[in-house]
Amino acid sequence: MSQTFPTFPYHADAKKSFEENSEESCACCNKKRGYIYNGPMFGNFDDDPSICPWCIKDGSACEKLGVELVSDINSGDDSEVLELPREFSKCTPGFYSWQENVWWAHCGEPAVYHGMGGKNEIETIGGEDGLAYFRGLAEEEFGEETEEEQDELLSNCGEDFDGTAYIFKCRKCGSCGGNIDFN
Repeated sequence: MSQTFPTFPYHADAKKSFEENSEESCACCNKKRGYIYNGPMFGNFDDDPSICPWCIKDGSACEKLGVELVSDINSGDDSEVLELPREFSKCTPGFYSWQENVWWAHCGEPAVYHGMGGKNEIETIGGEDGLAYFRGLAEEEFGEETEEEQDELLSNCGEDFDGTAYIFKCRKCGSCGGNIDFN
């Protein structure tokens, strides 16, 4: 009998951070569960250990193996993130980014990561307010002054493009934000 893939409150599509149908054993629980984490890992080891989603979910991978899965956090509303909840800091898979992996926060806590995307994905996840946020980034970071220029930049972002938006949504107020990155 197979286990149901765990859910992660801070990662909306965590399954994308795991290799499916893996024959590898988890370095934490020593079980072959069919999934092995393929996201970023930080720690003092020569080779990334193979970790199953269940050992990430319960925090044992971070605690037993000394692994960190998230490297940096950035507040999108200037509120200070005082203390990271264990559910985030020890029990959430990270995501790969092209430059610097930064987890967006809002209302004083980490937001939910929804994945990479462009204008359509931003609009689906964050509506017009989400588009306004990312248009602001397009102007601030890339000098795109008109809404048309900003929309063109965002339309040329996504998993299959040279640029992408890393899209997050606040767990408390629902605001959409994140960052834009180019490879």
